[in-house]
Amino acid sequence: MKYSAFISVAALSSCSLAAISIGIHKGTHPKVSKRQLLKRATILEELANNFTGQSYMATVTVGTPGQDVALAIDTGSSDTWVLDSKADLCTDEEYQAEERTGCQTPFDSGDSSTFKVLRRNAFHITYGDGSGADGDYMTDAFSIGDVSIEDLTMGIAHNANLTQGLLGIGYSLNEASNSDDPSTRENEAFVYPNIIDEMVSQGLIELPAYSLYLNDLEAETGSILFGGLDTEKYQGNLVQMPIVPRQLRNGSEIYSEFGVAITSFAIGGKDIPMAETPSAILDSGTSLTYIPTSLASDIIRELDAYDDTDELCFSCTGLVLVDCALIGDSSKSFDFGFGGTDGSDSVTIKVQLDEMILEPRKLGFSLAGYIPSSITWDETCILGIIPSPEEPYILGDTFLRSAYVVYDLKNNVVAIAQTNFNSTDSNVIDFKADQTAIPAVSGVASGAGIVETNTGLSGGRPTTSRGSRPTSSPTENANGPITVTATPTGAAVASVPSFDLSGLFVMGGAALFAVLGGGLFLL
Repeated sequence: MKYSAFISVAALSSCSLAAISIGIHKGTHPKVSKRQLLKRATILEELANNFTGQSYMATVTVGTPGQDVALAIDTGSSDTWVLDSKADLCTDEEYQAEERTGCQTPFDSGDSSTFKVLRRNAFHITYGDGSGADGDYMTDAFSIGDVSIEDLTMGIAHNANLTQGLLGIGYSLNEASNSDDPSTRENEAFVYPNIIDEMVSQGLIELPAYSLYLNDLEAETGSILFGGLDTEKYQGNLVQMPIVPRQLRNGSEIYSEFGVAITSFAIGGKDIPMAETPSAILDSGTSLTYIPTSLASDIIRELDAYDDTDELCFSCTGLVLVDCALIGDSSKSFDFGFGGTDGSDSVTIKVQLDEMILEPRKLGFSLAGYIPSSITWDETCILGIIPSPEEPYILGDTFLRSAYVVYDLKNNVVAIAQTNFNSTDSNVIDFKADQTAIPAVSGVASGAGIVETNTGLSGGRPTTSRGSRPTSSPTENANGPITVTATPTGAAVASVPSFDLSGLFVMGGAALFAVLGGGLFLL
């Protein structure tokens, strides 16, 4: 694979490094010299829970001197990019009015002495919902956690309809630059070392792997730990499973997204039959969870919820609505089952109702005027699950908050365990360059059941489209007002729909939802 050259640098290091633990928070990040890094192997970044925006933000510094920039962290895409302070969303009042938003923490390239343009007009990125950005590829100094990365390749967006940039931490093969559709770019395709590659090649971590801990729905912060895992952040055993490769039309397989096999599902202890073993993408850039329509229908019946996702209904919310009174029901949970690497071990991740049901009033908006007359609940909430008629299925933040996930980009495996919510302790295990599996270390006392079972794996063929100037206008699709683009461009490409509740706008009797961060496409 094209990115293997960057990964192999870790094996050449004779230093004993530490993991980079990055909490998701706001603040500055002092430089740490490589001499200091000889004593560590992990990078920790605290992540701020943008509760109303339904995204997780890492505050990094870009340029010399460093400028604080908040980026949404996204396992479903692979490009890091910042919003130019001169972008239309920051300067054009008409465009701001059209998009009903402005820019946040933009980057002023003119104030950085180390800023360099790498490729002009070559950065074009479109996410599953049609949102995106256009601009140049650049290099500049970049600090995250308490370490600095030299000359990181990033996008700088001159046109965008997202309020801030993204920190894409997926496979390099999923970069926006790596498209085989010449109509979507002005320069030839290229795969560049993204931030994970650079952490390895610059000796900051040994293995291109990290662990994600989002914490519970209302927690102010979560964290991401590059180069290691923290046994205090999960319960019981980590169960490792292979990432499902994407099948190309020529019969070959590639790894470009974090797809895993869902092997079972239950709600309230009641097993819901699954006709197949679908693959689902673990994506922190998607706020809700997208599952097969048949499975979602069983959930809707079980909860006596209301499916308001009819694509032919212009006035529908495009959401599944549910009685807010269910939030206090501790007798029910959503139980997602996954198989282990050897086909025997499995793990069940339990997502409690209070983690899967979102309250509009806490998110800063109201559904008043858009609730169907047949609903008689005292208060209407949003179920964090959306029916999806086709693969890929997406396990977004409404699932990931309850799962501690380790992503290993070198060995193409992930490991999952039940989250230990609101942990204040830490016990970090560093990853080593030569390891071929995620360390089998137990977390705190388990609340999730580990069972023995036989499992199978199946892969999907996700697709997406990309355009020139991004737009958040609604398009006709299976989710109605929630725009999810899934049109192939002639190449097998990956798409991850996403959902930003901060983008709720009511226009002409329809609720339009602007989405943030999904996985991108590309090959």
